[in-house]
Amino acid sequence: MSRRTAISWPSLAVFLLMLSFPALAAEPLQYELHFERPNTHLLDVTIHASDLHGRAVEFAMPDWAPGSYYLENYAANVQRFRALGENGKALGWRKTDSQTWRVQLAGANAVAIEYQVYANTLQNNIAQYNERHAFIGGPSVWMYLVNGKERPVTLSIAVPPGWKVATGMEHTSASTFRATNYDWFADAPLELSDFAEKDFQVLGTTYHVIVHDVEGKTDFSTFAGDLQKAVAEIVPIFQPVVGGGQAAPFKEYYFLFHIWPKAGGGLEHLNSTQIDFSTDWDSTAPAGLYGTQYDLKLFVAAHEFFHAWNVKRLRPRQLGPFDYSQMVHTPSLWISEGLTSYFGSLSLERAGLITPAEYLDGIGKLITKFEQEPGRGERSIEDTSWDTWFNRNTVTQQNNLANTSYSYYDGGQIMGHILDFAIRQSTNNQKSLDDWLRLMYSRYALPKPGFEPEDAIHAASEVAGTNMEELFTRYISGKEPIPYEKYFAYAGITVEKKLDKDAPWLGVEDEKAENGNATLRNVKPGSPAENGGLDRQDEILAIDGRSVDFDTFEKTVDKHKPGDTIRVTVLRLGHLKEVPVTLTASPYYTYTLKPMANPSAAQKAIYSSWLVMK
Repeated sequence: MSRRTAISWPSLAVFLLMLSFPALAAEPLQYELHFERPNTHLLDVTIHASDLHGRAVEFAMPDWAPGSYYLENYAANVQRFRALGENGKALGWRKTDSQTWRVQLAGANAVAIEYQVYANTLQNNIAQYNERHAFIGGPSVWMYLVNGKERPVTLSIAVPPGWKVATGMEHTSASTFRATNYDWFADAPLELSDFAEKDFQVLGTTYHVIVHDVEGKTDFSTFAGDLQKAVAEIVPIFQPVVGGGQAAPFKEYYFLFHIWPKAGGGLEHLNSTQIDFSTDWDSTAPAGLYGTQYDLKLFVAAHEFFHAWNVKRLRPRQLGPFDYSQMVHTPSLWISEGLTSYFGSLSLERAGLITPAEYLDGIGKLITKFEQEPGRGERSIEDTSWDTWFNRNTVTQQNNLANTSYSYYDGGQIMGHILDFAIRQSTNNQKSLDDWLRLMYSRYALPKPGFEPEDAIHAASEVAGTNMEELFTRYISGKEPIPYEKYFAYAGITVEKKLDKDAPWLGVEDEKAENGNATLRNVKPGSPAENGGLDRQDEILAIDGRSVDFDTFEKTVDKHKPGDTIRVTVLRLGHLKEVPVTLTASPYYTYTLKPMANPSAAQKAIYSSWLVMK
């Protein structure tokens, strides 16, 4: 597991792998992965590149990862870079920007690139290596040959004793793998550990449920069984248009789960997904809009799995071929992410994993949250898609995105309902959003170049048999209020919205400071807090002269009624300040969705075919 000090050219096994590629294809890039001691968190990477021409060649680290729309600066974790010629002689090199290394060939037509990557972060498409496991998020570890990403790739791993490898990449042995090109290679994360595994099959594809659990290591058999039910609901949606004589566009799929302290999130890949949770499989703790932690795990898994079609193969034209060197904008992430949430959540209900009542309750909460976003007046749903890169890239200055932006996941999931009901109503329930997705997939999915925003409108209009442009213009590219009552009524669902005139509203978002007090993370525009003079980063010390902490702050406010004036003592920039604030009632509605008591036959038909009850 120590770093190699001399160049190591491909073994016979790797050479034989090269022969299996088409004769006319470019020479494969051959990657090797070795490991330093676990406590160093260092990965050793070697890239063998041949068939090179010219005076110099460039290798670069990606600046971002597909599906994760913010700049990561992966090159910051690269160290001990060097380049060697065929004879093992060091070649000259220099960096041309923050992520690119230019190597002088000095007459050579092959090089070996060696470098180390510091890997100590378990997060979407980053990397972690320690004594427990190694996780490889491709873009954070693998450099690419500039102007050579189309080349085939082979990978050989020096697997540590007692560990095994799980990845969606094509396996050629237990420790060697290959990919069609760099995009495929980078999009296949790897888990190396003594992980647990359970497999199931759906319509000819084998699904591997891989779990690396450092928490309670509880049994995940029930979860794997429930996940199989959700998968069985999703695969048939695209089956008629996948082609190739199989239901899914892959013969194997890998769910890579980590149960790890303080971890969370998931990221889609071509035939795999990485998903991290901080709670174990038996947790039934509340999870907001998604019921319990168990329900949340199922939703995230269904969401990421649906991405195998929507965004990994059917994607906005701007997202491919990938330019890893800069931000890539598209107004259509509400389709890629929001509609994926729509179908992911719906698949759980259709599989019988949640009840129709639970599903409608969750969507009611989602609409309530969505309509409370102050950014609804600033950005359209398309705008939030385009501007998503702002969410984590402005790290050196304070911004007001909490009040000017919101989630295109939420906007797209809500618009999934609106579009689905509009299509069903217009076609007398003969067509649905499923048909729209299938049409889009047949026209624009890989290897085709992708779709433009107007393509989505034209396809929706074609499926609905009527012009859908106004709906898109008003509610997706525009910012007009969404008429929920109208569209949900098509499915026989009543939308109730209520104002709580008796509950006090302050209009802040707070977080717990290290000392246990509440600190204001955001102050909403036009709120009593803003009008009274409260500010972000105010540390709340007392209300009406009585001390409060994070746990008692909101409870103390809630004891009052609209019209009451409270005196809020804060610590601001090292000085005590008392701020009088007059509370009001919240201006935001609470939305509740319920089946109509006496729906028409048409409404019944849409409801029962939409929420397929089992």
